[in-house]
Amino acid sequence: MSKFRQLHPSIKIRLYLQFATNLATMTIMPFIAIYFSRLVGETITGILVISVIVSGIIGGLCGGYWSDQNGRKKLLVLSELGIGLSFLAIAFANSPWFLSPYLSFILFLVNMFCSGIFYPVSTAMIYDLLKKEERNFVFTAMYWIINLSVALGSITGAFLFEEYHFYLFLFVAAISMTSSLITFLFIGETFVKKETKDPRAPSSMWSNYLHVLKDGTYMIFLIGSLLVFSLEGHLTNYIAIHLEKNMTEISLYDSFTINGLNMVGILQAENTLLVVFTVGFVTWLIKNKSNTWKLLFGMSIYVSGYALLSYTASPWALIALMFFISIGELIYVPVHQGLLADLADGSYRSSYLALDSLAGQGQMIIAGAAVTIGGIIPEQLMSGGFLVFGLIGVFMMKYVINIQKSKEQSNVIAK
Repeated sequence: MSKFRQLHPSIKIRLYLQFATNLATMTIMPFIAIYFSRLVGETITGILVISVIVSGIIGGLCGGYWSDQNGRKKLLVLSELGIGLSFLAIAFANSPWFLSPYLSFILFLVNMFCSGIFYPVSTAMIYDLLKKEERNFVFTAMYWIINLSVALGSITGAFLFEEYHFYLFLFVAAISMTSSLITFLFIGETFVKKETKDPRAPSSMWSNYLHVLKDGTYMIFLIGSLLVFSLEGHLTNYIAIHLEKNMTEISLYDSFTINGLNMVGILQAENTLLVVFTVGFVTWLIKNKSNTWKLLFGMSIYVSGYALLSYTASPWALIALMFFISIGELIYVPVHQGLLADLADGSYRSSYLALDSLAGQGQMIIAGAAVTIGGIIPEQLMSGGFLVFGLIGVFMMKYVINIQKSKEQSNVIAK
């Protein structure tokens, strides 16, 4: 707790707000697709979901650029206010006295656009204020907060959404607007764009992102991250299909059975519980290890674990593998975020983070492609492919670390 008390007040406020808003949002978001499929059918729902995702991508790109041009606070306040107001409107479009799924769809487009703006701006604000020695602690705390809020929010929504979605929409709206108000009242601006007379400086959104895309080290980092992070997406796609086909149903206490699809849920729950309850122990266990060791060792366990997870169908082996995957995840994620903070040029930080957030959409594409490819080639080759591509991602991270170390040594010599 002493480390937490020493943090900048704005960071502490943002961490509290992140927990509250994530928890509230997760009471509804996992159940939206199911809800709309009952109202308008699966085909139309699929089109709507894709459209909403695209809206979020556009919002993220706009938010990253606007934040680097005009500062963080105003965008953060307005985007959270937009999220809150859109959820308020969604509540009334799905109320006991009025129901309009297509109006709800339009409102969700607005909502996801605002959410897309919010992510890179919120993260950039924390990065602006962080001292280098605080990064591992704060990124570990953020990761823990996300997992805890997802677990609590999802469980709450699972029991309440079907009967009380109107009230949950109102709840999320209230939390979002309260967060916007607290940010407006208690958090100051963390970034002011430096004036430059350099004619080569980016002057438009396109040139701004072109500047980021030309950063070769960052692009290697981004691709490497995508190759490693995409493995998690296979759990609910290719691996789920693999387990559904190959795992023999087991019976516990005669009346309780577990099949392949049940096992996917168990593995997800195990991962969340391990992250929430072992983070302190794992952090203590590796406190004397270097960041390079943490990143490469943690990623290697993570990659190897998922490759084996896609190959075996033994329930106890699956549970053991998820244990190692979760520990590897806890080891490398905070260091990975710290490396991202190093790479994100202060003048274009939100733009870097906006592109980083697109990696999540890339993971979904890779996961979908793996399902298609898995229907053609043998399972052994799929598992081998996951291992090879994951390890390529690890080696790309090693390359980025070496470049960063060379830059740091050059800076020391220059001084």
